[in-house]
Amino acid sequence: MIWMAWRQFRTPALATGALLLVLVAGLALTRAEVTELATQTGYTGCQGDACLAAGEAFLQALQSGWASEFHIAAIAALYLLPALMGIFWGAPLVARELESGTYRMVFSQSVSRDRWLLVKLALGGGAAALGAGLLSLVLTEWAQPIDGASADRMNPLVFAARGIVPVGYATLAFVVGVATGLLLRRTLGAMAVTLLVVVSLQIAAPFVVRPWLAQPVTTVSPLSMDDDFGISMSVDTGQMTLHVQPERRGDWVVSSTTITSTGAEFTGPADMTQCGPKAAGGRDACHRWLEQQNLSVKVSYVPGSKFWDLQWREFGVLIALTVGLSLLSLWWVRRRLV
Repeated sequence: MIWMAWRQFRTPALATGALLLVLVAGLALTRAEVTELATQTGYTGCQGDACLAAGEAFLQALQSGWASEFHIAAIAALYLLPALMGIFWGAPLVARELESGTYRMVFSQSVSRDRWLLVKLALGGGAAALGAGLLSLVLTEWAQPIDGASADRMNPLVFAARGIVPVGYATLAFVVGVATGLLLRRTLGAMAVTLLVVVSLQIAAPFVVRPWLAQPVTTVSPLSMDDDFGISMSVDTGQMTLHVQPERRGDWVVSSTTITSTGAEFTGPADMTQCGPKAAGGRDACHRWLEQQNLSVKVSYVPGSKFWDLQWREFGVLIALTVGLSLLSLWWVRRRLV
């Protein structure tokens, strides 16, 4: 049974494995370039405030080399990998047999329904975890100087391409493909639905699931005119919004809102004689008027120190969904498949 499952699975698995090996080899070959640039720019071994300037110089120097290209390619691959595994590994693995009816021949032998599906889930899920885990491990280690200089690994775009989270997404996507193929019994339909589900999960995670898992910290501090903020205003109604960029290096800022003394979001209306396009005092007059409004900045953020804590939480949710969907598939094979 294992040999038969491997023969059905080996072509897409070997093709994906070859792509991953190219990326891993590229990262390995450019490792020396990353460490050399970090040393040349003074980032390696820097201390205190000097690291900010050295880190910026290091990241700037990195942009012109092959290392930057492989970095972007590896991140893109870790985002594409779950969808590809779900579409080309999971969906056809069961749907093709159900569509052609060959599963009846298997069931007429000594192979039970549970074993038939468990072998497929174990083989494909293990390969998905191994492939995503290998690329993520190599990239996480390779990008340590970059993550340190940019302090950006909590960024939602970077977070899902580091640590153990990619393993959870790849495994879940594969099982989604298998379960969809089992329910729809049509290969093309299962592939389309799998793509939709996996992409939806990847989009929803940073906006809905991850903030809930992270339990952000909320702080309120007085608005200072020295803060980095922008102003948008309607000249017709005087409605005003302040867009504050809080200085939280290494943290993930979930939201930043300017509030009044009552705690409500500040929306104006602005004094058009001070902040309007015809105000005589210009920007300085508008800043003086804003200082008089007793405004504060409410920031919700996830500290960078919670990186691995959040990684394990999201990974746990993904694995729980994987196990639940696998159990549902086993129940469906046992009770509903005819």
